[in-house]
Amino acid sequence: MTNTINFARLSVSWKVLVTGFIIVLGSGYLAAVFNAALSVGMNPQAIADHYADKSLSSAEAAAIAKQGFVEEEFSFDDEEDDMADMSMVGMTAGMEGMDHSKMDMSGMDHSKMAGMGHGAGASGDDTLPPQILAQVSHVHLLSFSLLLLGMGGLVCLTQLTETIKTVVVSLLFLSLWGDIISLNLVRFVSGGFSYLTVAMGTTVGLCFAFISFRVLWELWLMRTENNA
Repeated sequence: MTNTINFARLSVSWKVLVTGFIIVLGSGYLAAVFNAALSVGMNPQAIADHYADKSLSSAEAAAIAKQGFVEEEFSFDDEEDDMADMSMVGMTAGMEGMDHSKMDMSGMDHSKMAGMGHGAGASGDDTLPPQILAQVSHVHLLSFSLLLLGMGGLVCLTQLTETIKTVVVSLLFLSLWGDIISLNLVRFVSGGFSYLTVAMGTTVGLCFAFISFRVLWELWLMRTENNA
């Protein structure tokens, strides 16, 4: 059974309207992707670093309660920076006549010195607050529902077989919904779910591209007599 609406038979005004909708929506989607790439990153590690829980583990918290710090991995880069700071202090003291009473720690990078002793306990916790993630989720899910209705509705009006349309709409729904769900899984379960976020985002892009090209083809290139 074919649709009563046929893109190839629409008037020019309707064709321009649908084409404009696809172009504006596609541009908005690309802008969103570009924004995500700049603010978070497009690879699983970047997503995990941004959304995952970075609060202290129970073992780290116990270590801090016992000894006041958590040991961190030694870095030659940090050591070289600290040595450079010490050298600058020594040069200043030398210019003042080697008066050690005038030597102080004011010229040193105290944040690096604190990091040498305190490690993770002193670096702070920049985990994304649940309230912020809830805000991100509700804003995106509401907008994604409109994207699903708009793009899903267009593909349902094409001349594709019912099986293909069902598969595309299902993939679009699951990927849009799964994209936000995966971010919550990254935050509250494991950073490993960042791979699911990348997979869902890729699927959304593929669905958008397929629907857009198919609809534009039926609007402007499909022969009307083939659908009589």
